[in-house]
Amino acid sequence: MKKRILNYINLPYEQKLILKTVVGMLFSAALAVGKLIIGLFGDYALCGTAAYSLAMLAAKLECVIGTHTQTKSFAHRNRMVAEFLMISSVCYTVFMSRLLFTERVPTEYPLEYVVILAFISFVEFGFALSGLIRTKDKGHFYRNIKIVNFGLAMIAILTTQITLLDFTQTPSADGFNGCAGIGIGIFLAICAVYVYFAPRISVVGREYNEFRLCFVAQNKLIRTSDTGQSVELMLCKSYVYGSYVYRARLEGATLRGNIERQPSLWKRMPVAVKILCIVLSEILMFVWLAGRLIYFFRTIDLPGRLERILQKQGFERVEAGASATEF
Repeated sequence: MKKRILNYINLPYEQKLILKTVVGMLFSAALAVGKLIIGLFGDYALCGTAAYSLAMLAAKLECVIGTHTQTKSFAHRNRMVAEFLMISSVCYTVFMSRLLFTERVPTEYPLEYVVILAFISFVEFGFALSGLIRTKDKGHFYRNIKIVNFGLAMIAILTTQITLLDFTQTPSADGFNGCAGIGIGIFLAICAVYVYFAPRISVVGREYNEFRLCFVAQNKLIRTSDTGQSVELMLCKSYVYGSYVYRARLEGATLRGNIERQPSLWKRMPVAVKILCIVLSEILMFVWLAGRLIYFFRTIDLPGRLERILQKQGFERVEAGASATEF
């Protein structure tokens, strides 16, 4: 047993993620099938819960299979992940919008159950958010798994909210819960759209870029006589989240290099400041998320931005970065 634990600890992050995902999927699949069977015999609300849960599981299954086999192209599996996410979005939106038109009888819960559910939901949300950040550069399938997990964590948060409002017997809670559920459904749809377009707008899989100087008269970037010189181009500057730069070396008339992200403010912080930020996390979290959203839009299609910058300097792309659709 000890040896197995040590073997697990020594596994690479990607293998740990897949292993935990498979174990979680088995449990979730059994739960979703159970809800579906019970729902078919009378409680149709459970059928709705099972529908979006199974769609989420199908999206994760496509990711897991995609990390181990190449029986189908990356583009096909990535499209399937996006489609299953969109299906789950539609199912969850319809499921929650029913609260706007029907009156639900509040369920009475003991205080202990409410506290435990809230604790588990917020811990799950925290892990999902941190996992989403950790896998941003690990590859599209690994990131897609974390996107699905993040969506499930948001659903868990809303389930906790419904339970809390039932516990406190808050009037007119159904309308508020229904609107919040529709909002999460729309968020899942946005995630589906992002998953579909991510291989064409993100840096992942497109880090390496190579350009050849074709129009010398336009060049003001390099000295063509100084072969071997290093070139660094700022593509997106951010002190907080980490700047993206293109670092390349001139070989003859060809620039060869990679788009790299510099360490974020969090990674540069001393431990004492990190502890302070954790203490103030409730205040800083939403500010950080808002800034991160802006940063996301600023970093869309950096390889394309790099190509446009170098075209103005007389360069033409020689070899596109390794396309994610080839993985």
